[in-house]
Amino acid sequence: MAPMIDMVFLLLVFFMCVSSLSQAGHRVPLDLPESTASETPKDLSNRLILSIQDDGSLYLTGSPIENDALKARLTDLIETYPELKLRIRADKGTPFVHVKAAMSAASEAGINDYIYGTLQD
Repeated sequence: MAPMIDMVFLLLVFFMCVSSLSQAGHRVPLDLPESTASETPKDLSNRLILSIQDDGSLYLTGSPIENDALKARLTDLIETYPELKLRIRADKGTPFVHVKAAMSAASEAGINDYIYGTLQD
């Protein structure tokens, strides 16, 4: 019985570590805008996370990417995963011109389903 308890605790610790590490790379620290009317979709699967900092720098799933390379990368991903969707997270100090450029690149790549991340009150 003792070895089985040890295995259960080992698996528990393993899954706790793996789940926190799998999300750590996708989160770029941002000060998101607040919204009282926003709704979170129930299905967040098949969504890439595109983070935009206030200086306009882009991060696709936690990795930095240049503005010029964004459309090509999204096009490659949409060819491999046709049901791909996008979640845009932008700092509240980000000028809208950067958000609009990211949305245009996504549309040109073939991604028409994207959501904008906000904090809810």
